[in-house]
Amino acid sequence: TRRAAREVILAGGVINSPQLLMLSGIGDPEELGRHGIAVKTPLKGVGKNLQDHMSYAVHYSRKTPGPLHAKMRADRIVRELGKAYFFGTGIANDLPGGVMAFLKSGPAARLPDIQLLFNAAPMAASPYFPPFKKPFADSFACRVALLRPESRGSVRLASADPAAPIRIFQNFLATEQDRAVLRQSFRLLRDIGRQSPLDPLRGVEIVPGPNCQSDADIDAYLRATGITVHHPLGTCKMGIAADETAVVDAELRVFGIDGLRVVDASVMPDLIGGNINAPVIMIAEKAADLIRGRAPLAPVNL
Repeated sequence: TRRAAREVILAGGVINSPQLLMLSGIGDPEELGRHGIAVKTPLKGVGKNLQDHMSYAVHYSRKTPGPLHAKMRADRIVRELGKAYFFGTGIANDLPGGVMAFLKSGPAARLPDIQLLFNAAPMAASPYFPPFKKPFADSFACRVALLRPESRGSVRLASADPAAPIRIFQNFLATEQDRAVLRQSFRLLRDIGRQSPLDPLRGVEIVPGPNCQSDADIDAYLRATGITVHHPLGTCKMGIAADETAVVDAELRVFGIDGLRVVDASVMPDLIGGNINAPVIMIAEKAADLIRGRAPLAPVNL
């Protein structure tokens, strides 16, 4: 047993922070009881409220190979990496996925609810060098991320053994609203893919292919290919004391425990309509001020 003379800051992340709390007896009594863990502080929200951006993509062949394809030949890669490292020039100094858009899936959306991320090369592109390894078949794609999902998942203990990997239930596509927005985005993405400026570049639709048309076809494709965009949050939700799903208060202190704060993306109560890196940095900066007892900055009206 170890005792802390000062405050403890838990920053294990969206998966490991709730895992450590539950292993320590802080969590939903029903969940803890399943694994024989004595309840120290009952907090039903620990491990619940998992949210994340999910995405899928539509892929097109290229009529002619793109500029990255030629530079991916093994001997040319070395030259391009040297140019990027020493002079900040060349194709290795750029990203093959740097173009994106935040859009509404339809006129009923109040805010942008989807994000488009363009991939100028196939995700499986790798160096090649004939005749030892053939060039990859060139293609491009657009990936859609669902920005404001209603679906909620959870993380749960597999056992009371700290070394046992935790069980992650993303629970994507759990609501009809999420499925409807993704269907709308799929048809919007296809419409973008048919635009005339792409005619010189675009070949055939490789994935999912022209046979994917009905709602049932689209839903099946989303279930088969949907992946995380790696923006998880919410498993130690911030809230008020009267909210039985809340885990930490407005100063990130764990309810019912003295001297314990959680400082990571798990405290975010809801998902934002974009990447979460900047908000997580903000949370860390704010937490540093709270821990030091610094007075809040004066409000600024922009």
